[in-house]
Amino acid sequence: MAQSGEARPVAVDTNALLKTLQRPRVLLILLAAWDIMAVVTEFFTSNGLFFDLQNNEIDGILGGRALSWQGIPLAILYLYVSRNPQAYPRIFWLALIEQLAVIGAAIYHLGAGDFSAESIILPVAVSGGLGFLVLLHLFGREDLLDRRRPAGGGQLPQ
Repeated sequence: MAQSGEARPVAVDTNALLKTLQRPRVLLILLAAWDIMAVVTEFFTSNGLFFDLQNNEIDGILGGRALSWQGIPLAILYLYVSRNPQAYPRIFWLALIEQLAVIGAAIYHLGAGDFSAESIILPVAVSGGLGFLVLLHLFGREDLLDRRRPAGGGQLPQ
């Protein structure tokens, strides 16, 4: 048995900091902050924190975050949810936000002179098309069905 003056290791389940960091809301806020940092690297392309301005290359203290494959978690999430999309209907809101972010980032970088117009045409077109499909999924089907439903409440024609 340990005496009161001895140093005892703190068990993982009683560590207050670790318990706080493991709380779902705190963890989600930390994850969001880290992803926001990735977005910030995209906005400040002429900042020495992210890019080596003398050699015009990604090489700064946070430069590795600029191209860190953020699409992988979303792809895994979309594939996972595709097994039972009815159980996760809000995933389509995330998809819409993602497509709008891709379009917004492309337009921003075009305006900042980072990309030429030909570099953003395909990403904007594909994200625009996917965003349109998501919008149809979110809003279009019920509206379309309501307009096609016969006035007497009968069955829709097959």
